[in-house]
Amino acid sequence: MARPEDIRPITDGAYREKRAYLADHAFLAVPGAGQPPTDLLGKKEWGSLTDLPTDVLLRTTDYLGSMVDDMLTQAHAWLLALSADPSTAPFVFDAHLDAHDEFRAAPFLASHGFYRQATAALRNALEVMTHAVRFAVREDHVGYQAWRSGTSEAPKFGNSSDLIGSDPAVAQIDAILGGPGLFGIRPPGVLRSLYSDVCRYAHSQPGYTNADIWRSNGPVFIGRAFTQFWLDFSDILLASYVLLKIAHPILALPGVIEGAPGNAGNGWLGLAEAAVAAYFS
Repeated sequence: MARPEDIRPITDGAYREKRAYLADHAFLAVPGAGQPPTDLLGKKEWGSLTDLPTDVLLRTTDYLGSMVDDMLTQAHAWLLALSADPSTAPFVFDAHLDAHDEFRAAPFLASHGFYRQATAALRNALEVMTHAVRFAVREDHVGYQAWRSGTSEAPKFGNSSDLIGSDPAVAQIDAILGGPGLFGIRPPGVLRSLYSDVCRYAHSQPGYTNADIWRSNGPVFIGRAFTQFWLDFSDILLASYVLLKIAHPILALPGVIEGAPGNAGNGWLGLAEAAVAAYFS
């Protein structure tokens, strides 16, 4: 628990210091059944759990609030991109919701300074969408059900990317885009390039651990690390929209993401604007 002399009070945005339960009526099923605490965490341990992450959250929202707001807006737009009826997109409906969970969790983690774990969540989103589309383009209902039920071996990202890329309609667009396209193998296309970027953090490779980022124990607010995460978030989200479009051709690109192709990172190999035009025009 931080000592009183080690605490600096919030002066701007004081609404951020409030912490309280939501009222029972806000829930369909009340967490903990609305009962009094039965195993309360101690004051010292509470401080150990929250002091540093809270400091990072306050500093992140002090200096990079627009990035946080953008990601929250983008995650909500992603959730609304499909109908609430699963039958309209049977192969990607569940994966779309799974990806939304990652797009919501990742900014929360990054805002609290857990940059590596946040980036790993982006990898999860790209993986689940790629695997779902793999089954969609082949209309492989048996394989899809086995994957979702966990009764078959988990798909490999590279194999799923290759199967999507071999679809005639997808291959035709890749040929128009030129170079490695989105699904190229050697040299790697956009999907493999983006996946490699986020895997460096997911696998805790040297130079990409939290300790490497913080240069100390942590979490600690590192503005450049959060900015890089925001850029990665934007790139992975855009790729996820293209994947969703392949499986669900009537998808329209939400207006809030229309500027993303022009600001795409190196992982897009300079193909973002052309790819979005090819799939969504």
